[in-house]
Amino acid sequence: MKSKRVVVTITEKMVENYEAIFGKQNQLPPTFPMLFYKYIEVPWEYEAEPIHRKQKCVCYSQLMIGESYECEVLLDRKVRRGVNTFYTQTLVGFDLGGKENFRCVSELVVRSS
Repeated sequence: MKSKRVVVTITEKMVENYEAIFGKQNQLPPTFPMLFYKYIEVPWEYEAEPIHRKQKCVCYSQLMIGESYECEVLLDRKVRRGVNTFYTQTLVGFDLGGKENFRCVSELVVRSS
């Protein structure tokens, strides 16, 4: 299962907000695209608020202010164990020429009531 592709452009304001929390950056870190989740609607639902267990992000070229990326989220795995459901999902970003620019894999857990 995957989301629709959404174009996200990195703005100066996005970087300013990021730097207000994490300090001045010489270059945008590989985890920066995680901010793009707020622009993407995933087509699956969680039974409760997910807890972020871990993530791994890889950028194949430098992220830049003013650059636009086509982004989608893939649900790679959903496994239920007892009262917990574990999700592995991947945020993938492509430059406007269609070349993959970054990939961020997140592992989440949701505890059912």
